[in-house]
Amino acid sequence: MSSTLAERYNLEATRLMPHMAGDLQVEPTINTASEIDEIVFRRSEYLGGMAAVLLALTTRDN
Repeated sequence: MSSTLAERYNLEATRLMPHMAGDLQVEPTINTASEIDEIVFRRSEYLGGMAAVLLALTTRDN
């Protein structure tokens, strides 16, 4: 079974930023980058910027 974008994003957040992972985590069923970005950006612009980078890293190999 294939993992969702949010599952891969959450793993990358935990791997690269374990001290911030709780603030960056999203519902694992989400499968669109725009929804992840919107959710995290609503928490703060700073976190939204980090989420954008994590999404780029998450999707670069796919």
